[in-house]
Amino acid sequence: MTLAEPELEPRLPRAALPLNWPEPEALGFGQVLAPYLIVSDHDGEGWSPAQVLERDDARLAIASGTVQYGLSVFEGMKAYRSPDGGVHLFRPEMHLRRLNASARRLHLPELDETLFLRSCVQAVQVHEAMLPPAGRGSLYLRPTIHADEEALGLKQAARHRYSVTVTPSSDPPPKSLRMWAETELIRAAPGGLGAAKTGANYAAGLSGLLRARERGYDDVIWLDAATHRWLGEAGTMNLFVQIGGRLLTPPLDGTILAGVTRDSLLQLARETGLDAAEQAVGLDQLREAAASGKLGCAFGCGTASRIVRIAAIGTAQGDIAVPDNGLPASLGARLKTVQEGAVADYPSWRVRI
Repeated sequence: MTLAEPELEPRLPRAALPLNWPEPEALGFGQVLAPYLIVSDHDGEGWSPAQVLERDDARLAIASGTVQYGLSVFEGMKAYRSPDGGVHLFRPEMHLRRLNASARRLHLPELDETLFLRSCVQAVQVHEAMLPPAGRGSLYLRPTIHADEEALGLKQAARHRYSVTVTPSSDPPPKSLRMWAETELIRAAPGGLGAAKTGANYAAGLSGLLRARERGYDDVIWLDAATHRWLGEAGTMNLFVQIGGRLLTPPLDGTILAGVTRDSLLQLARETGLDAAEQAVGLDQLREAAASGKLGCAFGCGTASRIVRIAAIGTAQGDIAVPDNGLPASLGARLKTVQEGAVADYPSWRVRI
């Protein structure tokens, strides 16, 4: 699918920077919410034209299917300022495909590409003053579709709302994580919601995160529901491991989210000559690779975090120490240049505003 270059919107309000606006490195992620939303409503016949709404004026029906039954899906994507001063969205077409796939799974109305792109462009234009300089951060966009009909009882709602929330964010800082392999709780199971980007998946993962932290780890490695043997996701991130020179990520089996960063890294890794593949990886296989010296690295990846190195994976049999062969840093640096438009490669991944 090709998304056309959007037209500028000269009559939109423009958010001004508040006094004492922090430096980009102090923004963090998700802590500073921009003052406007872009919204559109669906009445069963179709979506209304997108409009700008002050975030403080947004309402949410408490008896709606969203609050009561979790009928909502969302995306997370970024807008960057390129070194030449231009502004662009990164891979919006893939985010739209995933959002609509999630919507179909929960019987929510899908978006057409014109509304999606126009709303995301408007969200960036309204808040462009909050977009950090090139290389120092981004505008993180959270497109969301949720049931908006106020009535109890599990059903397909008659009214829905689509919105785009914006949060200016720092560039993800380098860090490494110690992870706990969870063998009791599960995040997703075959036939469930694991491949949909919906709040239920994240709510289900909170206990695993907190249990990992109680053990002194930073986050959780999810394993398969049936045997607790096969690696799944790394917290809320997709997972990669390098064993014997091969870069592996669990396949999209219906329990794994089809990450945009995951897809980008597979392509970038193959471009450099790496043997990168979607393949099931067992926890025992990882332990054996570490013991034999065949384990090169492990990392999580996602839109918010880009790449985060994994330094250790805790298990009931003891920690698996994960080496750092430099690949997470080099792949992360390569991805950053492409995302920010610092190189001309992959122009179809960037939609200029």
